[in-house]
Amino acid sequence: MTPRRDPEARRQQIIAAAVRAIAEDGVGNVTHRRIAALAGVPLGSTTYYFPTLDDLIAAALREATEYARAGLEAWAEELTVSADLPATFVDLARRCLEDRAQALLEYETFLAAARAPELRPAAQLWIDGLRGICARFAGPERGFALAALLDGYLLQALVSGGTLDTDGFRAGVVALLNPRTVEERT
Repeated sequence: MTPRRDPEARRQQIIAAAVRAIAEDGVGNVTHRRIAALAGVPLGSTTYYFPTLDDLIAAALREATEYARAGLEAWAEELTVSADLPATFVDLARRCLEDRAQALLEYETFLAAARAPELRPAAQLWIDGLRGICARFAGPERGFALAALLDGYLLQALVSGGTLDTDGFRAGVVALLNPRTVEERT
């Protein structure tokens, strides 16, 4: 008896492999062949489910964005109960860098979206989510700046291959947080 194929499971397997390939190699270096090898499926399967490489990359970046959005929700919960907001922001950023592949994937999404308008909604989920979280603790204008500060520090650490400048980042967070919010928690 031949086992039944599960088309949706195969499709998800290919998307997961594409996410991994993008994280490891970058959007510009991804091929159907590389993804098929990572997924352990015939090359024809990737083109069957995703006729173009752009279709497959878009599906992978949407998947990665959903994962990142779930991470942002966890960040919001942690910050909401934090007694030391600056320390929590620093810890969240440091932990983000511990999963280098995921962090690179998020910034790959930004760069791809800058070039491909159809990918912008996926990237916008992260931007809006992070800005929204930061605005809760710093106000709308400073929240935007706090999100940009976080992105900047993360990106610089990824580019340099180093660690997060925790002292500099903490100083920036303290300067941008709403002083009343910080006082209420201490």
